[in-house]
Amino acid sequence: MTAPLPQLATELRTGLGPLLPLLPGMSQTERRERLAQALGLSSPTLTPDDLLTRLALPDVAPQGDLWPVLVEVLRAALRKAPPDWSLTIRNVVFASPGEVKPLGTVVPDTIDVGFTLSGPFPLVPGLDVRDGVSLTLSLPAAQPDTAALSFRADGVELAFTGQELLKLLVPGGVVVKGSLGARLDKDGLRLEGGGRGGKGVALPVHRAPAGLRAPSLYVAAHDGGLRLTMSFRASLLGVADAAVDDAALEVRPTGGGYTATPVAPKGVGLTLAVGPARGGGFLGERDGEYRGALSLSLGVVEVRAYGILQPRPPSVLVALSAEFTPPVELGLALTLNAVGGLLGIGRALDRDGLAAVVQAGHLDDLLFPADAAAAAPRILATLGAVFPARPGNTVIGPMFRIGWGRPVSFVTADVGVVLDLPAGVVALLGRLRVALPAPQAPVLDLRASIAGVVDAPNGLVEVNANLAGSRLLTSSVEGGLALRVKTGQDATFILSAGGFHPRYTPPDGFPTPKRLTVPLADSPLLKVVFSGYFALTPGTVQAGAELSAVIGSRSTGVSGRLFFDALVRWEPSFGVVLDLGGAFALRFAGETLCSVGLRVRVEGPTPCWNIAGRASVSFLFFDVSFPFDERWNCTGEAKAPPPPDVCRALERALDDPRSWEPVLPEGARAMVSLRADDVGAADRLLHPLGRLRFSQRVVPLGTPVVRFGPGRLPKPPDQAGQVFDVAVSFPAGSGTVQPLTEDFARADFFDLTDDEKLTQPAFERLRSGSELTPPATAVNATRYTVPVEYETKWLGGATPTLRPSWPITAAALSAALPHGAVGRSLVHRLRSRYAVPPREPVLKAREYAIAHIGTLKAETEFLKKSTFTEATAQLKTVTGRSGPLQVVPAHEVRP
Repeated sequence: MTAPLPQLATELRTGLGPLLPLLPGMSQTERRERLAQALGLSSPTLTPDDLLTRLALPDVAPQGDLWPVLVEVLRAALRKAPPDWSLTIRNVVFASPGEVKPLGTVVPDTIDVGFTLSGPFPLVPGLDVRDGVSLTLSLPAAQPDTAALSFRADGVELAFTGQELLKLLVPGGVVVKGSLGARLDKDGLRLEGGGRGGKGVALPVHRAPAGLRAPSLYVAAHDGGLRLTMSFRASLLGVADAAVDDAALEVRPTGGGYTATPVAPKGVGLTLAVGPARGGGFLGERDGEYRGALSLSLGVVEVRAYGILQPRPPSVLVALSAEFTPPVELGLALTLNAVGGLLGIGRALDRDGLAAVVQAGHLDDLLFPADAAAAAPRILATLGAVFPARPGNTVIGPMFRIGWGRPVSFVTADVGVVLDLPAGVVALLGRLRVALPAPQAPVLDLRASIAGVVDAPNGLVEVNANLAGSRLLTSSVEGGLALRVKTGQDATFILSAGGFHPRYTPPDGFPTPKRLTVPLADSPLLKVVFSGYFALTPGTVQAGAELSAVIGSRSTGVSGRLFFDALVRWEPSFGVVLDLGGAFALRFAGETLCSVGLRVRVEGPTPCWNIAGRASVSFLFFDVSFPFDERWNCTGEAKAPPPPDVCRALERALDDPRSWEPVLPEGARAMVSLRADDVGAADRLLHPLGRLRFSQRVVPLGTPVVRFGPGRLPKPPDQAGQVFDVAVSFPAGSGTVQPLTEDFARADFFDLTDDEKLTQPAFERLRSGSELTPPATAVNATRYTVPVEYETKWLGGATPTLRPSWPITAAALSAALPHGAVGRSLVHRLRSRYAVPPREPVLKAREYAIAHIGTLKAETEFLKKSTFTEATAQLKTVTGRSGPLQVVPAHEVRP
């Protein structure tokens, strides 16, 4: 159907030549059919769709380019609502919907074709052609390569009337009118009206609403359809000037036609100048969110705001800060430098994201950022990462900046408290800066960022700190601290300043702090750097340090390092495992002339001091290396303290009222507080339908243990350790008993090597007691009858003669109860005061399995166990196995 212009000229000349002498003698119907055949149309009737396809789609533009897409959109609109049209071949023929009129009998040397679509007609909702479309073809026979096609659509109207943001800028919405022109000749296809750019082809804009300044309109092919993009400037509510970028209308093919979808602007820039207020900001779109920043000067107050708006699901996050110049005096050289706050609706606190921000040294993005204009994209990204969208959640909190010093604050502290609701998580944010002697030119610039999270419902406390940005003279000072305290199934206690021992693997999600690094000398010819760490876990104390020095350069000069890594134990007596070493090398032009190295491990003092290691010396062409292993003061195993009386400690736990707790029935609430006159202060009442709970943390029950804190327990023959237990039950064994578990530190009850303390769980839930459910009330149980008496009181006025307390009859009580507050309550009518369905657990219980070390495939002979201790005891029963086995969490086992 399509053809290049010279070929189209030949085909039209061939078709029209024999037909023109015959047209005057034909009827209108026959003329229409024969003319359609001569023009090479696909149907015997003249339709604007067929004419547009034949004349406007020469085979020169690739599929998906802008021109073919424009024509296809126009054709789809013509099929839906055909407008008036006309076809004129000058001195040859004239055709319209009502007639075909011959104008000559000979085809001229140059065929001039004019095709016109008259009047306004819609393309898609929001995009109309108001002044029609004209198509002009010039096809000369003598010079066919000079053939040309011209297309013009005047009054292309683009309307953005359904977007609330644009309605704030232009009441009634934005409607602009432009034109589109194109020309095709031997030099190719050119769209007229503007140059091509990243947004497409610029179209001339002829009309725009009042108040719209510098409008620009672009059209481009997009996903098989069109994208019309508009940018402009306008006034926002009369108080700010707004620059809108990339408000768009996307026209996409759907079901043989095209539909239009408005696209919100990618960005809105704001400039404000009202009275003393001066400032500006922007609002941009990214990944379906609108993110913006605003900086506003109000004389002595500098206000900054950052916001994130997410339409689906709806959420909003706003962070505000106001800085005072000069600061507000508080007395005692204290000043209030800034105040601020944070509010997020449909937003929640992400603890991992907050820890990552602290470790990266960007906590100032949340607390009064210094360079807000330049760092606005990063600040908004940080806010979105720390406070992600979560329907139903709210975060809110104030922020303050306090300064101290004269004449300027050389000590400043930023403090923020953020509450995450309804989770009840509290985040404490803080930054401390000490700049001496002055912040403008400090010799010591110490900056500490601290973030803490208190999650009381889950028993979690986390603290992360970092020294990012700190400097001593011209050298940077780095380091970090992390603390995690958690109770429950994954109970743990970890404190790390500067990192961990190289052989220790921290729990998942625990941020590894940066090494504490202090430059002792930093010059071109001498560099001395000290770094170190300290860590504390339930089973270990870890410490380490390194001192490195370079004299000259690393290619020519002397370089060396000294280091140590230590593990400290406290039971059965004090001991230490110390790895230390050092190395020095003399280099010239990148070649090592001589070097000395030493690695040593020291263990002691019990059962004796042991030092082992290797020393090496290298000089020019030979190397010498020798090991050593020495022991001294071998006095045998250290005598452990006398075995503790665990049974006596358990008896004290049984006598302690705090070990006993009455539990309400499942789903019931304590609607009243009960007190009995004959019950001691330490005693508590048990609900008639409740349960009784006994739990202690002295020792795990029913589990073989070999130690109790620092003391060792005598080991019974043929047993893995001593087993302690407590049996609690109702008289005659009535009722039911369920076991309870608590978190126990494994290093306090089992013999663990240093490696096991580093790699195995620090805490584990082991049996600690029992929960007793009383038996159902028997039919023949003893019943107590208490008379119901009423006492009359008189409030106000003269005191009449009062009647004494009087009992109510059983019949009267039965008649009155259905009409009282309790009888008419919804709880009573639903009969669900205490009976509620049990809640199904959401998370699977943790289990451990025995698997092969090399393949992590489970050893099917052994059952999965609920605790690491039980699985370890099962592994100790393995004998005669060819392959080594290990205890791993069940979810790590490979199928």
